[in-house]
Parts: sequence; structure tokens; C-alpha cells
Amino acid sequence: MAAAPPITGIAEVVLNVQDLPAMREFYVGVLGFNLHSELSLETEDPDPAGKPTITFLTICPGNTPLARGGHPPMLVLIDYRRHVYAKGRTEAVAARHSTLNHLAFEVAPQDFAAHERNLRAAGLELTPSAFPALKASALFFRDPEGNVIELITHDPEAQ
Repeated sequence: MAAAPPITGIAEVVLNVQDLPAMREFYVGVLGFNLHSELSLETEDPDPAGKPTITFLTICPGNTPLARGGHPPMLVLIDYRRHVYAKGRTEAVAARHSTLNHLAFEVAPQDFAAHERNLRAAGLELTPSAFPALKASALFFRDPEGNVIELITHDPEAQ
């Protein structure tokens, strides 16, 4: 078998969610993601006046052909009970029963302390971790629906 061509980046991470507005507010208000777009797709025909069933959040600008063309790396939130392409495919959302271990997002070393202050101010319980072999430090916490989130940064002095 020939070696596979390289992957150039992550286009999307998609989460089924129970409370789309609360999850959107968390990722925009607490983590600083930007709202890229939202749609109401309770049927195959988009409803411009409808309550969103899917939200696209920009994680970071990205520098791949897809990102430069208007599709940056995104976190996508889907109301799995209402979105036409998700309903019926998921029985329930529960972090304890998911195959997802955690989501990790890289932050700049100079912004790490500010992120920690913002997360503490938001009342989140943080678990700091160091990864000396990776020369990295991280903070672990949970989003409103119980998913474990990691903010990780380059830290040559991690112990």
C-alpha cells in the first residue's frame, strides 16, 4: 500500500448539542471563538427566520487552501433533535457515554495566563497539567454539556 498524501489541517470538529444557544454563548463568550454562520434546517429547505439548528464557529483563521477560500477551522454545534440531517441519528447526548475523550485547542504562550484568568472568572473548575515531553502546559475544564476541553500552549519549561 502506498503512503497516503499528507492531511493539511482540521476543517471542522462537530458536536451534537442539547442547548445550542448556551453552547454557542460558551464558545463565543468564554473561549472567544467567532460566529461564522448559523442556519435553521429543520427540513431540507433552510428557514431564514427559523431558530438555528446548526452553528459554525471559527476557531482560528487557518492558512490552508480551504481556510483561505472561506472555510477556516471550525467548531460546529448541531441541535441533534431538530437539525434535519442529525435528528434520529443520536438518541441522547451524554459526555459519560461518548467516545469523545476531549477537545484540545492551542493558545499562544503569551495568552495562556489571560485565558486562565478568564476561565476562572467564568467560574470554571480548572485542572492544570504539564507535558514535559511535549514541552507544553495545559488547562482542562468542561463546557456546559460536560465535554472536556483542553487549552494547550508551548511551554519549554513544563515540568
